[in-house]
Amino acid sequence: MGKNAVKEKLYRQLAEEYGATIDEVRQICESQFSFLRGVIEHGAFDSIRLPMFGRFYVNPYRLHKINITKAKRKK
Repeated sequence: MGKNAVKEKLYRQLAEEYGATIDEVRQICESQFSFLRGVIEHGAFDSIRLPMFGRFYVNPYRLHKINITKAKRKK
C-alpha cells in the first residue's frame, strides 16, 4: 500500500470518527505544512518548531540561491 493510500485511509477514518468530510480532514491535516511552506518562502525567521515534527530552518545560502533563481524566471 502506497503512502497516499495510507493517508487516504486515515483521512476516511478520521472523517467517520468526527463526522466531517474527507476534504475537511485533509485540509486540517495539511494546513500546518502549507503554513510552514509560506513562512519558509518568506524567509524572515530563524527557525520554526512544529510539535512532534521537529525544528525547521532554511540555510541562508540556499535561500539566496532560490531567490536568484526566482528572479531569473521573472525576467
